Amino acid sequence: MINLKKLKIKNKSLRRHLVVASFGFALTFIFWLAHFEWHDEMRLWRAFGDAGYALLFITLIIGPMNKIWPSTTFLLLWRREFGIWFAVLAVTHGLLIAHGWANWDVAAFFGYEFIPQLGRIARMEPGFGLANTLGFVAFLWIVILAFTSSDRAMRWLGASPWKWIHTGSHIVFYLVAIHTSYFLFIHYTESFHKSVPPQSTFVIPFILMSAIVLALQITSYIKTVKSKNRRISQK
Repeated sequence: MINLKKLKIKNKSLRRHLVVASFGFALTFIFWLAHFEWHDEMRLWRAFGDAGYALLFITLIIGPMNKIWPSTTFLLLWRREFGIWFAVLAVTHGLLIAHGWANWDVAAFFGYEFIPQLGRIARMEPGFGLANTLGFVAFLWIVILAFTSSDRAMRWLGASPWKWIHTGSHIVFYLVAIHTSYFLFIHYTESFHKSVPPQSTFVIPFILMSAIVLALQITSYIKTVKSKNRRISQK
C-alpha cells in the first residue's frame, strides 16, 4: 500500500529541487551573459563556477540565519536542495575545466607546462597549482557531501558520522573561497606571461557573499555561546 505521507513529502522535495535547479541554471545563464568579453570556453566554466558559489552561499547562510532569527526556520527545508544543486554546478565547473582547458592533463592542471626554451616541463605558476589543489580537494568533498545528502544515507551512516561529514560544508566554503580568490585577484594580472582577460564581473558579488557568510557564522556562534552561558548561569 502506498504511504501517502511519504509520497507527499517526496513530491514537495521534487518541487523544491525543480525550483532550485531552475534558479541555479538561470544564475548560470546570467553569469554567462555577464562574461561576454571572455573566450567562449572560459566563459562557460566561469559561469558554472560563479553560479555554484552563489548556491553555496545560500546553503551556508540558512543555518546561521535560523540561529539568529528563528523566524527563518522554514528555510531549513530548502538547505539540502541548495546544497545538492551547488554540488551539481560545482562538479560541472570542475569537469569542464578538466576536459576543455586541461584536456585531462594532470601536470597542466597543477601548473606545469612544456617550455620550448628549456626543452622540458616546468612549473610556471606555483600559485595556480596550489589553487587548483585546493579546488580539487573541495571537489572531492563536494561529491561526498552530495552522495550523502539523503535520509537513506543518514540512516545508513548514523546521525553522528553523517553530521561530522556535513560539517565539512564549512571547510568546502573556505577551500572554494581561497581557490576563487586566487583566480579573481592574483592569477590574471599584468605579471601573467600570457594575455590578460577582462576582470571578472563576479568580483563584487564574491566579496559581498563571502563577507556575509563570515559575518553570519561569527554572529550565530556568539549568540549560541551567550545562550549556553545564560542557561548555565540560571541553573
